[in-house]
Amino acid sequence: MAKKVEFYFISLNNDLGITDYSVHEFFDGIEQRMIVSEEEKTLVREINGKRIRLFPFSYTTTHRQLVIPFGKLKNRNPYWENEEHQLEEVPMQLYDVNSLGYDDEYNVMILTTNKQGPSAKDIEEYLNTFLPQVTGLSVKIEPIMYNTGIEAIRRAEIVRKIILDLDLWQPLNNFYVNEINRNQPRTLLSALRGIAEIAKDEGESKTLSLTLGMGNDKGKDASLNLENLLYLLERLNVNEDFVREIRVYYKNGKDEKIDKARLKQSQILLSYNCRCSGNQVSPQALIDNINAAVEEKVAEIVRAARIHFENIRPCNLEEIQIVANWNNEEV
Repeated sequence: MAKKVEFYFISLNNDLGITDYSVHEFFDGIEQRMIVSEEEKTLVREINGKRIRLFPFSYTTTHRQLVIPFGKLKNRNPYWENEEHQLEEVPMQLYDVNSLGYDDEYNVMILTTNKQGPSAKDIEEYLNTFLPQVTGLSVKIEPIMYNTGIEAIRRAEIVRKIILDLDLWQPLNNFYVNEINRNQPRTLLSALRGIAEIAKDEGESKTLSLTLGMGNDKGKDASLNLENLLYLLERLNVNEDFVREIRVYYKNGKDEKIDKARLKQSQILLSYNCRCSGNQVSPQALIDNINAAVEEKVAEIVRAARIHFENIRPCNLEEIQIVANWNNEEV
């Protein structure tokens, strides 16, 4: 498992959402701070009771991709055998490490999976300590979820039926509402919202189950429009609380039996298995694998990015003055 890396989106956000401030430029600012300062306090921060620091950056030959190692200081050092064959505590600081890879073209982040190293949340909070509060910005790291059920449907030849089960007691999240409002009035998404609101407000319903299917009149090989169906499924945002379940009945061929995908139970974090020696993915191994990892998962990354980054807000800051220490002093 330690050779697996996982995919995230990373951005600089303000109160309105994701901004267009370059993550790469933010990383450049931190790296410049590392170059001009030799003081350890510039890089070591206490996050959730853990002492965490970053280490020198590495780049691919094109500089389009970079890797940043993050270390969590071990609470207890192991022992080693000295020249007198006595056991001594190792007399140096030791770290459990996870490495962050960043691809500038796709704005995607890759993280190694050493369970003892800093987590994605630790790294997010650590990076936020470099941002002055006056900017109103914060680093946000969000996992890229891969729906195996949707991918099965994407490969299907025939889709016979889809059943949407919604919990009307849960609020529609802002993305869902805004997405529907941006569509033309006569779309399926807008119609679904209208049905849900009427069922909740006028019918006092707690749940709504809606079936879209071909029926028996169209023949056993008739199919729903796959392209439109996939668009609908992506826009519904399966992860949200108001979606109880989405069931899709499909066939991989005319002579195959009908299979069923339950999309709510099919979410996994997008990942890639690195080809490297050793038990863990080292910073150098991540540099060696990052291009292959992105290329293999590029279709899933692009689909997720199309939705994740579609409402980017302009940021008027020309340059962020990196915070040098825990007291949030600008330098």
